[in-house]
Amino acid sequence: MRDGIGTTTFRFRPHGPGRFFVAAFLSFWLCGWLAGEIFALWVLWRLLGSGLATGQWTLPALLFLLVWLSLWSFGGAAALQQVLGALWSEDRLVLGADGSLVRQAHRGPFRRRRALHRRDLRCFDVRETGNGAGPLMAELAGRSLEITRLGSPSQRQEAADQLNRALGLQPLPEAPALASAREQPPAVAVLPAGWQELTPSFGSSLLVPDPALRRRHRLVIGLVNLVLWGLLALLLSGGSARPGFWGMGIPLALVALACGWAQVWMAFGRREWRLEPRGLVLQRRFGHRLRTLGQAGALELIELVDSDGDRSYRLQATRPPDPPLRVDDHATDPTSLRQLGAWLAARSHVPFEDRVPTEEQRRQQRRAAMERLRQQLDGSGRLGRWAARQLERAKEEGPGG
Repeated sequence: MRDGIGTTTFRFRPHGPGRFFVAAFLSFWLCGWLAGEIFALWVLWRLLGSGLATGQWTLPALLFLLVWLSLWSFGGAAALQQVLGALWSEDRLVLGADGSLVRQAHRGPFRRRRALHRRDLRCFDVRETGNGAGPLMAELAGRSLEITRLGSPSQRQEAADQLNRALGLQPLPEAPALASAREQPPAVAVLPAGWQELTPSFGSSLLVPDPALRRRHRLVIGLVNLVLWGLLALLLSGGSARPGFWGMGIPLALVALACGWAQVWMAFGRREWRLEPRGLVLQRRFGHRLRTLGQAGALELIELVDSDGDRSYRLQATRPPDPPLRVDDHATDPTSLRQLGAWLAARSHVPFEDRVPTEEQRRQQRRAAMERLRQQLDGSGRLGRWAARQLERAKEEGPGG
């Protein structure tokens, strides 16, 4: 949309009929959630009133209700956010005549606004995922920023093209169309979100977790500590002669101490990577104390498969014959790890190997596994040979073998 003063607005809204089924299911679930929330709050109010009136506190029930209400409220808030995102949401990009760019996110009655500076922008692109076109991304200086997942893939791609043309940005180079299916497309050397590079006045550069993200984590852990230490103080105020004091007090004290230590670590400690020429050094910093944990000369991205067949991904720094050093993990998508590995390789001039199998390699692995199974069945007797023939017949009739 364009107005008379040269401002262009890109609007993205939920797309596809599947969102209505998601919203209907979550709305039904939220009705039960609200009934459970009201009932738990009523029970908690009665227990608190009884404790204040008689001085006798049912601490196990209070502790259970507080923990349950915290988790239940968090689940309800997440479900409500999904419903609003499916039915009543909109993302906007407002491009001013002077080249200014503002991102606005609307979720129901809630609004969030963020300005993007032209000097930080490298380009806009649509991130490819395993299911096709992914979110619209802004590649900034040193990291990637997700703009929106709303709208159709064609709308997001059209917006990326128009924004690149309007701002004079150079889009990221695409993988060659005739590239071998056995090879991964080259990774873009961009520092993904969640990391920040620090350049000290002397010495080598440091790669550290994003301080803004750590501040949010400290806030969450601080709220958890407030609840735990408050419950512990309430338990101690009743005296050690009360029934169940030791059974409740010892586990609660251990959990409170663990969360307290996590709060201290988030405030004063961190793990960081020192970027040396031809090497990466992992070190642990706590206050003014610094300890070197290991040094590596290469990087690799691997795929991990658990007993249920679920895949996860890990970027690690190798240092044979010692065990590798973990850099970062991701549960579903290796894209950000691939970008981080390429960025580290470019900054420290170390080799980076992407060992995540391509789809062609996965198909070859499945065919090899089926062939091994067929040979085992063929040598296991008459019933096994019959099952092997059925397997061979299904293989011949299947699309593409």
